Amino acid sequence: MTRSKFVFILIALCLPAFLHASEIRFSGGYTRVSLQDSDRQIELSGGAAASTDSISIEAGKILLYGPDYRYVDCTGGVNAQEKEHSLAISAADIFYDREEGYLLSDGWIEIEDTENEAQLSGSWFEYSLETRMMILQMQASISKVTQRGLLVCTAHSIEYNAGQQTLSLRGNASVTWGSDSYRAAHITVNIETEEVILQGSISGEING
Repeated sequence: MTRSKFVFILIALCLPAFLHASEIRFSGGYTRVSLQDSDRQIELSGGAAASTDSISIEAGKILLYGPDYRYVDCTGGVNAQEKEHSLAISAADIFYDREEGYLLSDGWIEIEDTENEAQLSGSWFEYSLETRMMILQMQASISKVTQRGLLVCTAHSIEYNAGQQTLSLRGNASVTWGSDSYRAAHITVNIETEEVILQGSISGEING
């Protein structure tokens, strides 16, 4: 009981300065703070949550560490929301570098791009909050309803520029768009201009 009270008081004393300096908010049913200069970190569990102006994250466990708590390591049923562009992410784990502004995950991940009405998934993920460039690898896929019909893309690796609405597919790439289908080693797609470029081992079927 004494130890629990000490931790609570310690958090209360440090929290205002921490929030002002790093612009991150956090909560959890259990919180442990280490203030050693060589190992400053905050561990959250039991309904752990952390948020910045750009993103909010909920997870089974969240660890904040590094200079000015730059790194946010989230594990266990992670749900993240990128606020500006309504991007919803579900994964087993997510690593967030607040200084560089990118997210990483090396497990299965599912993404809903509400702004562009697209759904994405894969087994490895990297996303830049600044450029809105997303990379998905291993069983990567994206689907989106367009005026031309349903667009479904699969490949070993997919680069998705959410802002420019362009796709680059590499490795056993496949595109089905409405009643048309394409296969190639490398496929690029511009969703807005409806342009598809195929390179290497090309095959396809066009109807209508």
